[in-house]
Amino acid sequence: MRNDGDKCSERNRIIQMRSDLFLLVLLLLLALLSGCIQKESNMNATSHDSAQQANLDRERPISAADGVKVGVIQSLTGDLGPGARLIIDSIELAAKEVNANGGLLGHPVELVIEDDQTLNIAAVDSARKLLKLDKAPVIIGSTGSGTSMAIVDLTTRNGVLQISSTNTGVEFTAYDDRDLFFRTAPSDALQAIAMAKLARQRGYETAATLVIDNPYGDGYEEKFINAFQALGGDVLQSIRYDPTQTIFDSEIEELSSALPDCVLLVSYPETGSRILKAAYAKGLLKEARWLMSEGIMTDKLANMVGNDSRGNYIIAGLEGIAPDQGTGRAAYRIFKDKFVNEYGLQPGIYCSNSYDAMALVAMALEEAKSTKGTDIRNHLRSVANPPGIEVSDIAAALNLIREGKEINYQGVSGDITFDEYGDVNGTYCIWSFADNGSIIAGDQVAV
Repeated sequence: MRNDGDKCSERNRIIQMRSDLFLLVLLLLLALLSGCIQKESNMNATSHDSAQQANLDRERPISAADGVKVGVIQSLTGDLGPGARLIIDSIELAAKEVNANGGLLGHPVELVIEDDQTLNIAAVDSARKLLKLDKAPVIIGSTGSGTSMAIVDLTTRNGVLQISSTNTGVEFTAYDDRDLFFRTAPSDALQAIAMAKLARQRGYETAATLVIDNPYGDGYEEKFINAFQALGGDVLQSIRYDPTQTIFDSEIEELSSALPDCVLLVSYPETGSRILKAAYAKGLLKEARWLMSEGIMTDKLANMVGNDSRGNYIIAGLEGIAPDQGTGRAAYRIFKDKFVNEYGLQPGIYCSNSYDAMALVAMALEEAKSTKGTDIRNHLRSVANPPGIEVSDIAAALNLIREGKEINYQGVSGDITFDEYGDVNGTYCIWSFADNGSIIAGDQVAV
């Protein structure tokens, strides 16, 4: 026979069991309810996204006060900052010419300029702002391949045209961008081959590569290695560095131990200047010849790297490969004179490509008679590719379009013809740093 203590214990166990059962049932009900709420929330979010996309894909409203908005995302600060201001100036120069000749669809062009800081997250924030707040149907940018890739899905998903005048990453060619990504600068697929040819022409039998780890550097490196080896060269070392990196001593030591004839540097001005400083300090600038990509092709680089003990620029004489900017064309000389008169500066790398990007956007929009991104896209090849009346002047081109004439825009940077991927062909030339730190354009390299 159980005593009162046993009875009490039994009651407590029963109470505890009932409490546990109640708690279990309650948790199951809460989980079921939560799942239903989450499902409804997801459905509402999907519905909201679809409605938002449908709204964004419509023709953008034109405000009498604001005019036709064109988004611009460039790297005004960060690793690419030293050269981006000239690119903005080139885009603004073309926009001013458009506005001086009636604007677009009877309204002025309004550039909405955003700084992506050479950071992917900042590029995404900039793109979202241009899409949702400014409702821009087209974005010119971004400066770098990494930041361009960061926003391409966002822009294409919302029916917005992205046209870059500086992005040369090879992976964009075959990327599923719904034919909404174009560029007026040629892909690195050819530039890397030109670089490999230059290396072999200089007699370099072995090479090492040091490249920024993003779509620009990775694609360039792969194409260079394949081309250099196909030409009989041997690549001894390949290093990719983090874009946020600031110290490069270990990378320079690795390169020094490989003892290559030349080092390919694919970089941007901020990190590139630090790399070259470290290479000079450790003697690698003398041990191997350095070949540089156009990503660090800025007059500011010589001062950023600094001087040797005798006061000479450390990088004087270093050379590289860059897309031909069309400097031998009459249209380029006219553009250059306008640029110097407007800003008191010489145009730099990709300035002519940037002017062309804005010009083509204006012509395509005027011909489409629409501010819808996909409509502008549908007319880009029409105004750029043959057939049509060949024209290089923005005013003349807009007048012909308004008369119902078909045009074939002959760009300041070259004869722009967009292929099925939105890419253009290019020619390449050697460039180098003079003793005074300025950039000298050299001979073309056939590809």
